[in-house]
Amino acid sequence: MIIGHKDLIADFKKLAKAGKLAQGYIFFGEPDVGKYYFARHLANFMENGEFDLSPRPLQDAMILKDASGIDEMREIKSFLWQKPVISQKRTIVINNAGNLTPEAQNSILKIVEEPPEHALIILVLSQPENLSPALLSRFQKIHFGRLSDSEMGQVLSPACAGMAQAGVNDKKIISISRGRPGLAMRLKSDPLMSEADELAILFLENDGGARTEIIKKIVELQKEKPELLDMFFEAVISKLRVNPIRDYRKMKATLHRLFLIKSYNVNKRIQLEAI
Repeated sequence: MIIGHKDLIADFKKLAKAGKLAQGYIFFGEPDVGKYYFARHLANFMENGEFDLSPRPLQDAMILKDASGIDEMREIKSFLWQKPVISQKRTIVINNAGNLTPEAQNSILKIVEEPPEHALIILVLSQPENLSPALLSRFQKIHFGRLSDSEMGQVLSPACAGMAQAGVNDKKIISISRGRPGLAMRLKSDPLMSEADELAILFLENDGGARTEIIKKIVELQKEKPELLDMFFEAVISKLRVNPIRDYRKMKATLHRLFLIKSYNVNKRIQLEAI
């Protein structure tokens, strides 16, 4: 069951039933808003007529959670040129398409320049500018926004209509995740991630002595829970992506300090203070 994006669901159902789907789409938007989840549901709809996830493997869809190189593109080309078994389309979904190498992007470009009539290619990523202009020009671009608080309540508890009926912990998760269902589900299943997200919020909202105390807490906590530091950086980066133009310098500094921490035996506290 997919929650949210009702207009997009209605539009794609209508296009599919009328046989008017384009041969290539780019699903883009912030991380964790449901782009990849939507694409998987659409692939199932194309084959089974239900906008849901199938309990069995799809025959006419290839779902790639991560693909970057030319070898996967050869598999895609071979798959697309075969005739559909059940569906009207052979569907390819490539998640994290921003990681595609220039060679892989060029290979997809060649496919979409002269695609099989029954081909449907969906590229899922956060930043369309990570793809080449030539490839971008060949795809229709579909933006995915955040979910409402009411929809987020249903994500966390299907019986819940919204924050008014949500439990205390769910209300907190809804507030932290801010319309991103993927993040909400991770926060719900992993208390440590919820703690890291709260620290990220405090880190970005404070400066001076208050930030110094937060950094001390992060450094001490990660000694017993090493994975917390990665979760903290993930949360900080996710929040900075909300306004990439305004926060460009801070994002650049964050990524640089993360690289230093991961690559060298550096003082973590000093690196955090430098952001």
